[in-house]
Amino acid sequence: MMSVNPKAAFKFVLLVTLAIKFILACILPLSGDEAYFIIWAKHPDFGYYDHPPMAGWLLYLMLQMGSSEVILRLPAILLSTLIGLGIYQLLKPHDETRAALIATLFLISPLNILNVLVTTDTTLILFVFLSAASLFKALQKNSPAWYGLSGALLGMAFLSKYFAVLLGLGYLAYWIFSDKGRQKTQGFILLFLAAVPFVLINLYWNYTHCWDNILFNIYTRNEGEQWSLGKVAIFLGTQVYLMTPPVIYYLFKHRAEFRQKIKRNHFRLFAYLFLLPMAVFALLSLKKVIGLHWVLAFYPFLYLLLHLFLSREELLKTLKFMAWFSIAHLAAIAVIAILPMETWKQNKLYDGIVFMFKNDAIVEKIRPYEQQQFLLAADGYTPAAIVSYHYGKDFFVFGEGSHYARQDDIITDFRPFNGRNILILKKSAPDLAQYAPYFQRVESRQFDLRGVTFYFVLGYGFNYASYKEHVLKPIKEKYYKIPDYLPHAPCYFCEKYFPEEVR
Repeated sequence: MMSVNPKAAFKFVLLVTLAIKFILACILPLSGDEAYFIIWAKHPDFGYYDHPPMAGWLLYLMLQMGSSEVILRLPAILLSTLIGLGIYQLLKPHDETRAALIATLFLISPLNILNVLVTTDTTLILFVFLSAASLFKALQKNSPAWYGLSGALLGMAFLSKYFAVLLGLGYLAYWIFSDKGRQKTQGFILLFLAAVPFVLINLYWNYTHCWDNILFNIYTRNEGEQWSLGKVAIFLGTQVYLMTPPVIYYLFKHRAEFRQKIKRNHFRLFAYLFLLPMAVFALLSLKKVIGLHWVLAFYPFLYLLLHLFLSREELLKTLKFMAWFSIAHLAAIAVIAILPMETWKQNKLYDGIVFMFKNDAIVEKIRPYEQQQFLLAADGYTPAAIVSYHYGKDFFVFGEGSHYARQDDIITDFRPFNGRNILILKKSAPDLAQYAPYFQRVESRQFDLRGVTFYFVLGYGFNYASYKEHVLKPIKEKYYKIPDYLPHAPCYFCEKYFPEEVR
């Protein structure tokens, strides 16, 4: 594959992988998470229930250009390609040929090619990389401007996702265990000071919003987690998949050279920025399943480290493996795409597949009810978000929902719904007895789509008082009990539904 000039091959691969990503963005249906973040974008704020605001801000900008899946996914399509270019530019002064080989390796990896969905990780990956690249430049040039830029980008990474804290810890560890000078110490102080305003934005939003995304990420999402070696096995298997066996083999082969080579040209920084987060995730995996996407922001640093350890011949062998590895992924996607949808009819996920791919047909079934003045809802956050995107109008969540994705608690106000009629979209057969206490009368409708039955619960005359007592009150007790040690402004959920209890 690399018999031609590596630099020319790099440019060719950059264009080809970019084209592949555009094709994938066109054929893959909008995911539940993407649809949920689009709801964020339609309600711009300095924070959201689950995470800091950067994904919402980015999608808000994209919505000004259009609402098609490809337009909304442009950041994910372009940003990982930009990181490939960044790897090349950082390594080019050291060895242009090896820089092209390593950047090409990143570009043809599934880590880049399959990264077309826009999520909170999209901006995290970008700002983590740009912050580290800026610090690398700051260490080379001893430049206060580069230190300050690195800190500002660290702050923007923090406003993307809290995993940015691991980047800051990596910086701190590097400073502690590296040679220090007055200018270097001042530079790191400047770096962290530059990140502070972004942290304060997040803290202020949480202070005025019941500490939502702090409590969710520390407590709510971790309730019921149990210690398990199986979770560790999943984490280790995920890293083998992401690193790939050839890279693991060659790094193990060169392990004796690690201590000596890592001192070169400030490359030790990238070792801290990869190994420290991986160590933290490994510890967390004793109790928590570590999602594949959790670690993605730190993997570009592994590619930068390959510059120190892998020979040209080893890089070529790794490139050959990676090319076939990604081709296998793309072939599997192509086969799935051309197979009839009914192929998966016996799979328990089939109803979700039909819901995602054929949502426009579901929308057409709903429109007549809106004309009859029904308010529109779904029984969970994922179906509500997906159908909202295709319908072009927000669906709210009826019922308690899950502990994930509770942004609807901020957006929706049930008080004006009293006495109104509500349509609730469901993928499973409803038990009307569960809905009867909240309406004067309930009935159901159903329709079949590609072998799946979908349901509407039609509620006539919504009883807000009953809903407040039996749904909203338990939600308050479960999700909006702010610990006494946290100072806070009046909680919006309590102010809205339980003003008599607001202190």
